[in-house]
Amino acid sequence: MFNATGLVRQDEVIDTGFRSYQRAAELIKAGRRFVIGGHPSMDGDAIGSLYALHHALTAAGRECLAVTQDAGLGKYEFLDGSMVLKTLDEVPVTLDGYDTALIVDCGAQSRARAILERLAPGTKVVNLDHHIDNPGFGDAAVVIPDASSTGEVVYNTLKLAGIPLNRRAAEALFTAIVTDTGRFSFSNSTPDSYRIVADLIEQFELNVSELTGMIYRAKTPQRLKLEAMVAAGVETRLDGKVVIARVTRAMLDATSCSEAEANEMIVIPKSLKGGMVTILFREMGPTELKVSLRSEGQMAVNDIAAKFRGGGHLRAAGFQVHGRPVAEAEAEIIEAVTTALENTLKQTGGRIIV
Repeated sequence: MFNATGLVRQDEVIDTGFRSYQRAAELIKAGRRFVIGGHPSMDGDAIGSLYALHHALTAAGRECLAVTQDAGLGKYEFLDGSMVLKTLDEVPVTLDGYDTALIVDCGAQSRARAILERLAPGTKVVNLDHHIDNPGFGDAAVVIPDASSTGEVVYNTLKLAGIPLNRRAAEALFTAIVTDTGRFSFSNSTPDSYRIVADLIEQFELNVSELTGMIYRAKTPQRLKLEAMVAAGVETRLDGKVVIARVTRAMLDATSCSEAEANEMIVIPKSLKGGMVTILFREMGPTELKVSLRSEGQMAVNDIAAKFRGGGHLRAAGFQVHGRPVAEAEAEIIEAVTTALENTLKQTGGRIIV
């Protein structure tokens, strides 16, 4: 329906039923030995949230094991400090002796399954997230879809638990919030996200230029070559309203770019003027495709992702397709997005969904 401003209101964004911080804060305050992990192919929000928890809890005298389902951190290595992030191959099959697991930025339990299945029986699970389709798994769940990032959720949870931040945790939270808001250029940038970042900058005298430089101005020649390849292959549908781009295995082989860098190529097609919905196809294999969807607000892309057993946010979602030729899957997805946008525009006239 429409609200007083003429914008389309998506009421389901307002409440998931998992908005209380109290139980999560209690478990974190009581915990002494923590496992901390996130989803595969962690982005800046997941990595920043993980490190913020690790640095704050370690400084507070807790023991923490941070684990990743990935091979490396890429450009986010500066957040590591003296900590050695462990891959799943480097930790025991059963993680005995840990009382609490903190799972960040996982919209579905399946995204964290590889970590959760390592936990010993009786380990408490705290689920900290901002994906609207998160079902609230775990012994405590804080899911705030209208938060800018999981980093914002982590900031508030630690504050309520009475766990003080330190400079390294503040840098990690800055990274989480700034990257998930697109340097405050995305519609999820709220007054709260600005206030939190301002608090972090003031309290810990963060060097904003240095931090943003490490995040955004550290591209290799190979990365620039990949960006050029992606830009050269951009296609459009619906008079430029649907923008399509691809990252193929051949592109990654030619540039030696990482999977993490490939994930960030969504910014190339998203920057095209006039685009309303962006599709990034990531070829993982001959019959395996990873799909990222972005919306400028005229259509809810998480609805499309759900049709392909994926999920995400109103304006940022994704899914994977397995067991089908890539070209065949791409054609079906482009048709689904194009049809959905046409139908949505007929109903809304192009108004922004909030």
